[in-house]
Amino acid sequence: MVWLWSATVVIVLAIIIVLISASRSRWTILQTESDTRIDLVDRLYAYLKSQGIKSRLTGDDKVRTLQVRKQDEERARGLAESFQSKT
Repeated sequence: MVWLWSATVVIVLAIIIVLISASRSRWTILQTESDTRIDLVDRLYAYLKSQGIKSRLTGDDKVRTLQVRKQDEERARGLAESFQSKT
């Protein structure tokens, strides 16, 4: 009977560990701006969306953070550089 309870506890702990590792952040910060440059982050966000990069904006009226998925980070950085050279 003790063996059965021990096995159950080990299985439950393994499930918890798998769920924690699977739920880690899949987003990375690409750019953060404040006050006067928030409009640039908004325009970069729209540009990345139009290029098919999954991104999201977080923050409020004072500070805005642009995040992209980790799998798209390299491509998004290249697009962000080309966008900033145009502006």
